[in-house]
Amino acid sequence: MSLSLKATTPDIISFDEETLRIEWKDGVLSEFSLLELRRRCPCVVCRGGHGGKVGATTGNIKEAKLLSFSKVGRYAVNLVWGDYHNTGIYSFDSLRLYAQGEEGDLGKP
Repeated sequence: MSLSLKATTPDIISFDEETLRIEWKDGVLSEFSLLELRRRCPCVVCRGGHGGKVGATTGNIKEAKLLSFSKVGRYAVNLVWGDYHNTGIYSFDSLRLYAQGEEGDLGKP
């Protein structure tokens, strides 16, 4: 599925104890469970790279606290978790597709 630039450009990013919210430039609001985002971390270690198994490091996570975030250029957001894990870069394209029910790069935890 092809998305417009406005559909994948955040206007406002915020979070609370349970949810990351992105209001996109096209006016759509997407809400993401922090626990699900942490379990679906796209970094190579969490995705089973370097000889690991997908979900081996994230499958047993029972809670997730988001400490902070920073935008990575115009294409992604980096999340810093309460366990200080911070190597996952979540592309805006992937987040928007995930919010619309498509797994994309944020496949199964």
